[in-house]
Amino acid sequence: MALVRYNRPSYGHLSKSFNELMDEFFEPMNVHNTHSFTPKVDIRESERDLEFLLELAGIRKEDIKIHLEQDMLHITGERKVVDEDKKVNVHRMEQFYGSFSRSIQLPKGLDTDSITANHEDGILRLTIKKHEKAVKKEIQIQ
Repeated sequence: MALVRYNRPSYGHLSKSFNELMDEFFEPMNVHNTHSFTPKVDIRESERDLEFLLELAGIRKEDIKIHLEQDMLHITGERKVVDEDKKVNVHRMEQFYGSFSRSIQLPKGLDTDSITANHEDGILRLTIKKHEKAVKKEIQIQ
């Protein structure tokens, strides 16, 4: 019996990852025509506080508005086009420009009076302390 070398078939048309396919599927069809985008957010929790990190590269802090309404945190703003030079031909534009809005439902147990905001290196960092009652305490046995 002769051995035959196995050659894996080429699936070039299926080279995208599952995440890329899902992103394309759920992305609005006219995303480049709407002049708006949704910034990505990371939410981190420590023992004492809750932290939100929003990716806002290229946006000045003066163009960002943050407000709290009941237990809903609203972040809005706008990324403006850097160069609107009419003499330059743009061959490809992948960055999103225009207005953005992000609303986050806050959990119970946060001290909403303690919200701090810091904008540095394209990241907006919002930190909210937990109420003392919400912080887990260890009780020593005597």
